Amino acid sequence: MSVKQYLCGPCLAEKAEIDGVVYCTECKEPLCAQCKQDHAKIKVSKHHKLCDLADVPPQEIQELLKNLIACPNHEKEEVVYLCKDHDMTCCNKCAMADHRKCEEVKVLSDILNDIKVDCTGLKIVLQDFQQQGERLLEHERNHEELVFQIENQALASLQIIKQKLLDIYAQLENVVLSSIADKKKVIGEKIKTNNDKARQFLNDIKQQSTYFEQVQNFGTNEHVVLLQRQLEKNSVSRLKSIIGDLEKGRSNSSFKCVEDTSVDSLLLEVKNSLRIEDCTCDVSETGSDTDNSPYKPYTERIPQLQYTKDLSIIPIFDKKKRPIACSCIWIDKYILIALHTVNALLVIDEASDFVLSKFICEVTPWSVSKTGPMDMVITLPHACTIAFAQLRYGNVHVITELKTRIPYYDVTRNVPLNQYICMSNSNGQIDILNNDGTLLREINISSDIKECAISIYSCCNFNAHNRVLIISNNRDTLMALTLNGEEVFEYKHEELIGPNQIAVDPCGNVYVTSYPLAIHQISPSGQCIRSLPFSNEIKSPVGICFNNTFDKIAVSGGNESGVNPYLQVYAFT
Repeated sequence: MSVKQYLCGPCLAEKAEIDGVVYCTECKEPLCAQCKQDHAKIKVSKHHKLCDLADVPPQEIQELLKNLIACPNHEKEEVVYLCKDHDMTCCNKCAMADHRKCEEVKVLSDILNDIKVDCTGLKIVLQDFQQQGERLLEHERNHEELVFQIENQALASLQIIKQKLLDIYAQLENVVLSSIADKKKVIGEKIKTNNDKARQFLNDIKQQSTYFEQVQNFGTNEHVVLLQRQLEKNSVSRLKSIIGDLEKGRSNSSFKCVEDTSVDSLLLEVKNSLRIEDCTCDVSETGSDTDNSPYKPYTERIPQLQYTKDLSIIPIFDKKKRPIACSCIWIDKYILIALHTVNALLVIDEASDFVLSKFICEVTPWSVSKTGPMDMVITLPHACTIAFAQLRYGNVHVITELKTRIPYYDVTRNVPLNQYICMSNSNGQIDILNNDGTLLREINISSDIKECAISIYSCCNFNAHNRVLIISNNRDTLMALTLNGEEVFEYKHEELIGPNQIAVDPCGNVYVTSYPLAIHQISPSGQCIRSLPFSNEIKSPVGICFNNTFDKIAVSGGNESGVNPYLQVYAFT
């Protein structure tokens, strides 16, 4: 311990402040050089133990030593005897008053002379207790981690069920709306045909009526009689036949929505599909109830290349411009890629080389993010705009556009809170928007996080598994932070080069692209799980996304120059 200023006790009693040079452990006070010499001359104190001031025990130890020697019954007296009959220490007063008739009352100093002080056994017992206590703490830490893992697995189960419900609803919606559209088309064509015939019939009637009125006004009675005879002979029978056909052919086809299965029963089954029950487990044992969970981190699955699409050979681009493939998303059976330089979104059917559609943007679509089963957000930072869109029958439909106060380069969605987290790479700023696009608040971030976010190709993704925002800065760093701006972890790896888009699996593991073509798999706590090697035929990965069932992963990018766009699809085995 550091030496503090200790004033000599005897001198201080004489109101003289002189620094002590030694400490008397029995008198419990510092001594100056002169008092030290006097201390050694006095008979009662010459055998007192002196120590350096640096070795003075802490105040709590001094108090402990004082309490150990103090008589429990007489505050100002020190214990002198040990009564073995009562197994207790006592001072002179106690010995005279309470222990005169006891057979074994020994003087403490005599006992110490007769026995050897050895605390080895007690120290061993205390060490055993310490080890047991540390094991208990370790057990509780491990159990806390186990509970955390079980909670995460339950959340992952909920997320998977939610995603499946959303996906099946999207499929049901597509089927129902497509069926409605087909039937409406047939019925609409029938109605249009009947309307055209009815209008033609009415025009014919109007024409005959006009002829009749004109002949009455300008002709003679003979003209009227002849016209009447002509109409009755020719037109009336024809018109009667036409009106009969119109009556027979009038529209009567319709459709109705029929529940083949009780929706309430299905919802009740979904509601009861998961439950939480109490159980007993011991993390010190091998295995646990959680080992049988189907929702395990994807640490053992190996990606196998399914196919590579060379997007540069697709004949839809301007030959003078070379498209650069950036972020990608996977919606239903389609993969969407944001293309720079040609300012377009490309929609590709995952099962073939067929490019389903191309959506032209007025400015560069910097990134595209999936925000729902069929929903997405397109960032247009050069126009200070973000566009909310849907994929319908393989085509991108913009629902609404929102003008923003600053340019947002990447947007991710906090689904539980129904909020959008928007990052401005040029400003190093992160904002949270309400579902209606209004600004909720700006996240207050440190200079380190701001430096990470300020890279022009930075990307972000909200990890709902542990409710943190993950940011990549296209250099060598991934950072995780809470929505209050507090850093959770920083991930750096010697093989992590140029990280771009981020994907998250249902267990919260983070996947990020790295140059050359490889993907880092990172645990929710920021630990490197492994680096997944991919085909080395093409370089510069940029975009990454999972399919709806998380058993396939798509990677988009280009060569070292950022051109010759490609798409690779891998399946986990």
